[in-house]
Amino acid sequence: MAVETAKPSLSSPLELSFGGEFFAAKDKTFQETVVLVPFFGGRKHQLRRHCEMLSAMGFDNVVFDLKFDVDDKIFTAENKFGLKHIWADQIEKILSEIPGQKILYAFSNPSASAIEATARRGASDIAGLICDSGPSGRLQKSMMNYFRVEKPVRFLPLRFAASWISAFIWNPQFVAAVHKDLDQLPAGFEILSIRGWKDPLIPVDQIDMIFEPHAHLHWSKLSLPKAGHLNGLKDFRDEYLPPVQRFLSKIATPL
Repeated sequence: MAVETAKPSLSSPLELSFGGEFFAAKDKTFQETVVLVPFFGGRKHQLRRHCEMLSAMGFDNVVFDLKFDVDDKIFTAENKFGLKHIWADQIEKILSEIPGQKILYAFSNPSASAIEATARRGASDIAGLICDSGPSGRLQKSMMNYFRVEKPVRFLPLRFAASWISAFIWNPQFVAAVHKDLDQLPAGFEILSIRGWKDPLIPVDQIDMIFEPHAHLHWSKLSLPKAGHLNGLKDFRDEYLPPVQRFLSKIATPL
């Protein structure tokens, strides 16, 4: 499917926080707006390829930046500790700024914050969720991989310390909290879990640790045997795009 470059809509009535941008569908055919949640350390412009894909599929979509600076408070307004909750707050704010039904499309470990935001709302305005390359059921291990592959720290004791601190800042009870959030989602809630078999950061077994215990959910897998971390659409488009389109078409409401 040919994809034309998507541009932010100049006629969008939405005022979005966190640098949010609204991309109008090329030919809008579904009611839902897809909200893209960036990966850890990522910026919204790095999801432009996904925005273009969604616009070509007939979905309005929104992308924004997850905000956290070193001088920011690590507690939410409700005194909850950690990035998981802070980013869930930000996702919820964006969701509240967009009228109607939404679909969340989240990447890597911030998928955990998207799950939390959905659970808080009882999925009342969320038709479904796509989690691409995450979240991890062994957070510190995935952060060790991050500091080995993505942001290399060569000195092993320092890498271990960086991974431990990062996992703690995410949330000391990260995995237990994600399971609690998933338990709160309504029966039959639709999730597509995308995973690359060659992912050096969050291997397939770490993702399955998150989703497999939750039989009440209607979750499915898109397995990409040759893909790594987050490169499915870029490098394996023919394997990635059709299943994503089928999932979205199944859960969305045609106009």
